[in-house]
Amino acid sequence: MSIARVRVFRSPFTGGVRIACAGLACAAGVLALTSAGCRQPAPVAPVRAVVRLTTGTPGAGFYPLGDALARGLRQAARSPDVQARDSAGSVANVEALQRGEADLGLSYADVAYMAFVGRLEGRPQAFEELRGIAVLELTPVHLVVRANSGVRDAADLRGRRIGVGLPGSGSALTADIVLAALGIEASAVRLEPLRYVEAGNRLAAGTLDAMFVTGSDPMAAVRASTAARARLVPLMGPAIERLRHEYPFFRLAVIPGGMYPGHPDPVQTIGVDNLLVCRRSLDESLVHDLTARFFEILPSLSMLTSMDVDQAPAAPIPLHDGAARYYRERELSR
Repeated sequence: MSIARVRVFRSPFTGGVRIACAGLACAAGVLALTSAGCRQPAPVAPVRAVVRLTTGTPGAGFYPLGDALARGLRQAARSPDVQARDSAGSVANVEALQRGEADLGLSYADVAYMAFVGRLEGRPQAFEELRGIAVLELTPVHLVVRANSGVRDAADLRGRRIGVGLPGSGSALTADIVLAALGIEASAVRLEPLRYVEAGNRLAAGTLDAMFVTGSDPMAAVRASTAARARLVPLMGPAIERLRHEYPFFRLAVIPGGMYPGHPDPVQTIGVDNLLVCRRSLDESLVHDLTARFFEILPSLSMLTSMDVDQAPAAPIPLHDGAARYYRERELSR
């Protein structure tokens, strides 16, 4: 059995301790010490980025759509953690994007356009931070009136109590635009800022005369109120045609027959596209990858079954550079 000879001395250059030895046992010990000192730390998992998606209020169309979008987008490998956050609606969403308090959002085309060009009432500045990702689908504007209200068309709304959605919602803005097109001043009606569900309940109870609801069919509030004998009123005629020419993001739409109780026939109305939008300052590669992921999960999103994918880039505001790059690549791959 060999005996190890160990010498310990201090280096004159570094001041560190060095070990010199002879023998197999000593060599093995030194090797063990060296291996322990060189062991690499366990790799640290990269921190997952958080992307804030602002949606809408419970009971409105944006709320379930935003929740489904967030779930689908964050399930991809190496995808960011997309978190859905409820809000008052479209106007609140574009304001949050402009302030940097959200990264992605849902908005109606009229709200996005008017915000971008600085024409939102009470908000004269242009929302330069706002960018588009995709046009999703056309959403009808529902004008619902209580049973026995005597309202036969939109022009009969003068002097009535009208639910128009919460402040900051797309329905509130759309109601203002439609009433102005009909020549009905705000002072000539009683506008009540109500959640859809509350407005539907009050319509059924007879304490509200009408409500505007913008959203994809079927809408729970519309179904509940029509089950209580409320009626859908068409939005059509010369005033609506003038409105469409002035605001081209409004298009003809139809509420299908049989969609709601007591309405076996289609109801003519107008509609506005809803959009997926984002902040301009969001990283280009991130938005490109999120756009690609959105189209991957699109078949699983039951709320967007009528989306025209060829029209997805046709937003009324500029596309984000990352989304624009995705659409260019898609065209080149065809």
